[in-house]
Amino acid sequence: MRKIFVATSVTLALAMLAWAGDVWKTKPYAQWDEKDVMAVLQTSPWAKVNVTTSGGAWRPSDSTAITGGAIGQPGSSSDTSHVSAGATPDKPSGSEKAAAATGPSIYNIYWWSARTIREASVRRQVLKGAITQDVADTTVAKVPADYQILVAGQNMDIFQQRGEQAFKDAAFIEMKKEKKKLSPTNVEFQKTSDGKVLAAIFTFPKKDGSGESTITPDEKEIDFNLRIGDAWVRTNFSLKQMVDSQGEDL
Repeated sequence: MRKIFVATSVTLALAMLAWAGDVWKTKPYAQWDEKDVMAVLQTSPWAKVNVTTSGGAWRPSDSTAITGGAIGQPGSSSDTSHVSAGATPDKPSGSEKAAAATGPSIYNIYWWSARTIREASVRRQVLKGAITQDVADTTVAKVPADYQILVAGQNMDIFQQRGEQAFKDAAFIEMKKEKKKLSPTNVEFQKTSDGKVLAAIFTFPKKDGSGESTITPDEKEIDFNLRIGDAWVRTNFSLKQMVDSQGEDL
């Protein structure tokens, strides 16, 4: 009897851990609380945190995600950030070098087109009273036409100085199995009302020129690479883990 009780207790404990760890699989997003939202934005397979240094080194970090409430809001309609400030992806300007020299930078990387991440973003706005749940549902229902990866950091000065166009040549994703690299077709900055860059969204096509899927069904891992000044942000996404209650979520 004692053995049965112990086994039952262990099973219940594991079930509770699965519930707590995979809220995107077990709980409708309209029922998520702030803790659930932050679990998605900080520890889910769609969310990564990296630390870069000016020397070009990088390492994954267990640092708390720096997600701000404003991330996910559209940028300014008067955006002129596509105009470069004279820097190139591999040749930062003097002011960029000065910013990089201040020390390591923390960047959050999200697979932004994923339903789960978009649900967490709008649900957080609902919890803050910024939008209604009906508006959130309508927003989530609008599925992006292409894959999107969002990069946000505590200091986005280099993005502000360089502009959107320069970053199209500074990023790519690479399929682990096929060793195929894919460059972004577009880079769009998210900004505050006064024009300060909050985040950068990198868009990658779902189909190639012949209409074939750029990410094949048997692909299991994808690397995201981004040059920032003389440093690289590199992170890995495991597609087999990027699954919610409705299946693979990219």
